[in-house]
Amino acid sequence: MTGLGSILAAFLTAALVAAGGFVAGSADERSGSAARTALVIDAAAGRDGRDLLDPRLRESGAEVRLPRTSAEALTNVRYFAAQGYRVVVTGPRATAAAGDAGVEAVRAQDLPAALAAVTS
Repeated sequence: MTGLGSILAAFLTAALVAAGGFVAGSADERSGSAARTALVIDAAAGRDGRDLLDPRLRESGAEVRLPRTSAEALTNVRYFAAQGYRVVVTGPRATAAAGDAGVEAVRAQDLPAALAAVTS
């Protein structure tokens, strides 16, 4: 019976090591991917008519925040920078927030330029 217990223990240990290698490999693949992009755009610039969010922003593949105040913009910029995102800002509040936070953000003049910055 001792032989069977040893075999089971060895099998479980091997399974755990294999699972750990799989998880570590997945994490390495994610960290090697391209930098994620976040758009911080003043709320007024990110709207499309009556829509609260311009449809092009939904389709951009980037994280999008539309701050209404300078404090919200500063929070958004700091959060994304701390998470390792490539930050693109548009509008006076978002641009000032990037400067105040000391974040090296891509400054886009308008929404089309911000969308172009996502793909570049």
